[in-house]
Order: sequence, then C-alpha cells, then structure tokens
Amino acid sequence: MPLPSPFSVAARVPPGRGGALIALLALAYAVVAAPIAFYLLPVGFMLTGAALVAAQLGVIVAGGVLVLSSALRIGRDVQRRARLVELAHAAGWQYRQDVSDWIWGGSVDEQIERTGRSSRDHVDARDSDLPFDSAERTIVVGDREGATVHTIRAVRIPLSAEAPRISLRSRRGGGALSLLPRRPGGSRELRLEGNFSDVFEVSVPAGYETDALYLLTPDLMVILLDASADLDLEIVDSTLHVYFPAIDLTDPAALARFLGTIAALHERFGRRTLLYRDDAAPRLDPASHLRDGDTLAAAARTLDTRLRIGPIVLAVLTPLIPMLIALAWMHLAG
Repeated sequence: MPLPSPFSVAARVPPGRGGALIALLALAYAVVAAPIAFYLLPVGFMLTGAALVAAQLGVIVAGGVLVLSSALRIGRDVQRRARLVELAHAAGWQYRQDVSDWIWGGSVDEQIERTGRSSRDHVDARDSDLPFDSAERTIVVGDREGATVHTIRAVRIPLSAEAPRISLRSRRGGGALSLLPRRPGGSRELRLEGNFSDVFEVSVPAGYETDALYLLTPDLMVILLDASADLDLEIVDSTLHVYFPAIDLTDPAALARFLGTIAALHERFGRRTLLYRDDAAPRLDPASHLRDGDTLAAAARTLDTRLRIGPIVLAVLTPLIPMLIALAWMHLAG
C-alpha cells in the first residue's frame, strides 16, 4: 500500500479541545490552594490586610499559570497522539500506545536498566513495502541526584542477513549512543576515507575491520553523510537501529525526512548485508537450507566498551552543589 501524503494526513485530524481538561485541573488546584490561601496564610503566617490580599492573589495567579500551562501541554500531547493514530491507520501501520514491556534490543536495552526505560507511540510498518518499526523511548541515564532523562525516537530496520556489530556515533553529539554510560573502546575505532570519520565515530569488533569496509562502501558512506549525519546508528545481528532525536511524526516536514532517511538506509544497508558472509562463522550442515555465513561468529556480535567518566563525576558532585552554595553564601555574608 502506498504511503499517504504527510501533508494530507496531518491536515485531516481536527484540533482537540482542552476546556474540560483545564476545568478539571483548575478544580484540583483549587482543592490544594484554598487551604493555603484562606487558612495557612492568615492563621499560620498571621498575615493581615494588604499583605494577606497580595499573598492570596499570588497563590491564585501562580496556580492559574501552572494549571493553564499543564493543560496546554497535555492537550497538545493528546492531539499529537490522535494525529499519530490517524497517520498510522491511513498508512496501513499498526499503532500501540505503550510497548515498555518489549525488549527493543541494541545498546539502550543493554546498558539501561529495565526500570530506567519506557517506550510509547509505537508505529509498526514491518509488513509494508518499507519495513520498519519505531517508538518514542524515554531513558534515565545515571542514578539518584546525577540522573538525567532523555527522549529519543528509536527505529528498527530489518536487514537481509546478519552482519557484524557496527556502531556509528555522530560526532555532533547528543545522540542516543553518546548519552549511554558506556561507549565502544577507542582502540576499536575504525578510520575511514574522506571526511566520514570526521562526522561519524565508527566502532567494530576486533578482527572485523575488513568486514566493516566491505559493508561501508563509498556509496553507502555518501548516503549516511547526506541522510543521517546527525543520527546514531548501529547494526545488531540482522537489525539496523537508528536513533533520531524526539520528533513529532505528525509534522509533515519531520515525517518526510523520517521516511526518506529510513528508505535510503533500508535500501543500501539491505543490499550490502545480503551479500555479506562471515568467514569466521561456524560451518553449517550441508543439508541445511541456509548458506555458510548466514550466522555470525560470537566475536562479531559484541563490542568492547569503556565506562564514561563524566556522568560518574556529575553524579558525585551534584549532591555537593547545595553545600558549596551554602558555604559560599556564608563566606560572603561574613
């Protein structure tokens, strides 16, 4: 089934209404604010006259701003999800609101604890002419005070055959592979021709440098530079994982770029992996319908990684910041 025009799909869903939501949030805030404004301020703080009126108005205005901003944010999210459901149905894809219990695969699942990752707004086009599936993933990197929360749009593209584990991390930074607590060891980095290595940090398993050169041909590198220079990618067995920033797929321009990138990567990576064979893989039974090289040697499936020091230092120093501020204030105040 041909994909719908992004512009026609995005235009068909009517805007949502947030009046009921705003009223509900306002009522909830009133339940909290009323005791503060009419009991805590006059009785607990013993405010009277103009001071009391000003404090009560401050509580009311602050609550109104908080309720309105929250309602608008939730309303936009509800409307965006409705448009995404419409888009999926029009394109013949499946939509699932929450797939956090799925094992997604790749470095994110390997390095982030199950309780530190969630996946929602899953669109499944694996049965279409352009097979892929994608979900918006929220991951928590670090622990306690030093933890940071990040949202990405993860994509899985099935490949024609298994290929060695290859990681391509955009040097522009901020991508999913740059956020994780561990990165491939520097000794496994592969330098490629032209300016490709200036844009991507390429890491491969030890002994598979030549295999990576077979897969990352000059024409494929051009495609990567043109279509995904700011994205992180990795091959895991027979799946290409692509990590976009958090994007709104109901935006026509974002959707067009999203699908165009997936189409280019699916075609070129699929072509190269179809012809690839791992000479170090175990030999198969001659009676098997599979050919030699359809499986990988164990060494081809993993990358040696090193721990990132920065997040550890941040986690240690973060709890000390309030104490340092207090000490500086005491010093300045004499």
